[in-house]
Amino acid sequence: EDLEKLRLRSLLQEFAQYRVGRKRLKVFRTEAVRAGFAQAYTDNDFAAIREVAALLPESVIQEDPDLLMYVDAASLRGD
Repeated sequence: EDLEKLRLRSLLQEFAQYRVGRKRLKVFRTEAVRAGFAQAYTDNDFAAIREVAALLPESVIQEDPDLLMYVDAASLRGD
């Protein structure tokens, strides 16, 4: 349980780094993006999802049903 919390914290920190960047992401961990999107969705931070999704290659979002679900929900619930 503690290891899972540490792993999640690490993934969320990585997601935060993606959010700070302004260049398109070429190298990233999909599981970090998933964890960040899930946390942002829970926090109703739809802008964070849209910001990071804009930096990801479109093909990555289209090929991952979890990411696509979060991006679609964020685009429907614009702030």
